[in-house]
Order: sequence, then structure tokens, then C-alpha cells
Amino acid sequence: MPLTNDLRQSDRTRGRVDDALITIDARQLMHDDTAERAAVVTQIRKACLETGFFYLDRVFDQSSVVADLLWQMQRFFGLPDDDPCKQAVYNRHKPGTYGWMPMFGEPAYQPGTVAHLESFDCGRESEPAKRLEGENVWPDLQGFRHNTLAYWAALTQLGNSVLAAISQAAGLPSQLLPRNCSSQELNTMRLLHYPGHKTPANDGDVGIAAHTDFECMTLILQTRPGLELTDSNGTWYDAPAHDGRIVVLLGDMLERWTNGFFKATGHRVRNTPWERYSIVMFVAVNSDITISPLPQFISAANPAAYAGVGQREHIDNELRQAESNRAAPR
Repeated sequence: MPLTNDLRQSDRTRGRVDDALITIDARQLMHDDTAERAAVVTQIRKACLETGFFYLDRVFDQSSVVADLLWQMQRFFGLPDDDPCKQAVYNRHKPGTYGWMPMFGEPAYQPGTVAHLESFDCGRESEPAKRLEGENVWPDLQGFRHNTLAYWAALTQLGNSVLAAISQAAGLPSQLLPRNCSSQELNTMRLLHYPGHKTPANDGDVGIAAHTDFECMTLILQTRPGLELTDSNGTWYDAPAHDGRIVVLLGDMLERWTNGFFKATGHRVRNTPWERYSIVMFVAVNSDITISPLPQFISAANPAAYAGVGQREHIDNELRQAESNRAAPR
């Protein structure tokens, strides 16, 4: 169970994961051909069981949605912290947690760590989220909201197809995961900026500390290397950074549903001397569902390893623990 509490920031990487990396042509996820679809599901099952993650290629063919959003991120994060545009969306000035979070504001997912990143967070736009985040707030930059929501829409369509394939890969009905993650009320998209950091990497000063994600699935686009991932055995590897490719990580809720058959992907970001940006979509379970191991993953030899929990409760519990880690000695 490589959940956040089971990970160790001090564990070293074993090099790059290229040899075992499985990359899926995203267009094949929407393919109607039964044989081709089955081949993709087989690849995804292999990836989930062996590496614990996989990449998607050809996601944004003939589209400027990534370039447009990255340009907006460079504009926004390039502003001084005291600029009125940033201060107007500073999440400490708002009733929830959406908006801009400055450097060193990230919770400590491992005790004694400090994260070197700043972020802009948003959620579902159709109506206020039903948790503490409240309504989205947008910086006064022309096109920022439009370009962010265009990426959200593209990732929503992609995410549903990926969830359906992961369902099948686990031996479940194809619509089980898409249906249970359909409301988007607890989904979050994070725009992350990691400035170049010349101090040698160590276990306390990090890009972001080792953790697993609290939701069902995560979709990450990164502009440059820095992300590190665990395989299903808990071994750390450097994750390649490919232009336009998205890495799919498995989350805590998927591990709970499958009783550990599919394990959540441990990950972290090291400090790098180069500047990097990352766009992250967290795909969450609907708030009215209790997540516990499904019967087909329970047996006398493999009893249920997890108690039932709701997505909102799990997020709050994990964030509360991460906030308390700030007090741990470095």
C-alpha cells in the first residue's frame, strides 16, 4: 500500500523508467474497433500492474490548447508577488482555497519538507464546488480564464475515456469509474510553477514532497524533467518529460476500490536548476459515494484492507495531516 504515509522522501531513484514505459496513443482510447480497443486496455492493465503509471501521446494534435495555457501561466507567474493581479486572487484573501498560492505555501506531504513552487488552482466552473474551495477566482489577464477552461474541457473528455479503459483493465464494467467520477464537484486543476533552484537537492528542500494523490486519477503535463515516480513495487524512477505527452497516475481512491490490485502512484518533484511548469488535473470521486473495496477484489486470502471513506473526507484528512507536518523539525 504505497500511500503517502508509506513513502520516504529519502529513497533514491534508480534512473529513468524509459525501458518499461508504456505510451498509449490517446486517439485509440476513442476507437470503436473492438480488437484495437482490447489491445489498448491490455496495455493499460500491464502498465497499472507493473509500472503503476503510463503516458498518453497524441492528445492535443492540431490544437493550441497547451501552448495557449502555458503562455498564460508564464504571464501570470512572471508577475511580482506584490502585483495587484496576483494579490487579487491570493487564496488567503478569499473564502476558499482556489486562486494563487505563493512560494512555500504548499502543505508538507512529508515531515520536515519545504516545497519550492507556486500554484494557481481552480475547480468546476458550472457552479460553486461543494467543499471549502468556493467559487473560482480569475486574474485580470485577457484570455486567462478562457484558456484555462479550454484545457479543462479537453482533459474532461480525455479523462472519461481513460477512466473507462482503466475500469476495463481492472475487470470492471467500462462505465463504473466514469459514472462514479462524473460530477467533477471535487475535481481540481492546478497550474504549477517551479522556479529554477540552484541549491543542491536534498530531502528537506524539494519541488514537492513524496505523496500519492487523494483522488481516483491524475493527469499531468510537464514542460521539463523533475517529476519522479514509484513503480508498483515502490521503486523510484525519473519520469520522462515529453512535449505534449500526459502522464497518468493512479490515485488513492482507485487503490481502495481495487483493494490494492491497482496501487496509487507515489510521486514527488525534485528541485532543478531549470524552470519548469506543470498542468495537473485531479479526477475525483463524486462526493455522495463511499469508497471501499469492491467484492470482486476481496477473498479469504485477500481480505478488505481499507475501511469505507468518502472523497471529501479523505481529501480533508490528508490535507490536515500535511498541514500538521509543517511543524515537524527539518
